[in-house]
Amino acid sequence: MNKKGETTRWQRLWSWLKRPLALGIPIGMFLLVLVGTSFQAMMVVSNQNEFCFSCHLTMDTIVQEYQASSHFGDGEDIPATCSDCHVPHPFIDKMIVKTIALKDVYHMIAGTITKENFEEHRPAMAESVWKAFKKNDSANCRHCHQGENFDLAKQPQRARLNHEKIEARGETCIDCHQGLTHNRIVVR
Repeated sequence: MNKKGETTRWQRLWSWLKRPLALGIPIGMFLLVLVGTSFQAMMVVSNQNEFCFSCHLTMDTIVQEYQASSHFGDGEDIPATCSDCHVPHPFIDKMIVKTIALKDVYHMIAGTITKENFEEHRPAMAESVWKAFKKNDSANCRHCHQGENFDLAKQPQRARLNHEKIEARGETCIDCHQGLTHNRIVVR
């Protein structure tokens, strides 16, 4: 208030701003929680095998190959999900892969990759996945296959000897284990 008892322009402005702030802060917090919860729910849903199968089951043989592999599980072992192998665990890398994967959804919707032509495109797609594994030193493999899950002493002699030399040879898991979960693809 000024000397005459009147409110100043700044005081009137502040009293006007306080009303929307009083309502805006709780609404903003609610929206922030809603967006965060929705984002997390989408991350969980898109990491489920059912999400991956929703396209791949009708489009190609990848699901059947995975279900026939040791990574699918036998009821005793804990299976590796599609995202365990194909989606990086660090957050930023995960977001990059999920953003890039939107092109797969586009190609499915646009019909450029179909069940009929999938095998033609498969070598290039497999090569892309192998390069990513090679680039990050098979980080997703190593996420699970460590400690008790990768005890060299429990491996057959040939496997143990090869695993002991892998680093010296400049190799990573995918160099030897292409075709472990999905059929080995011949890249021309």
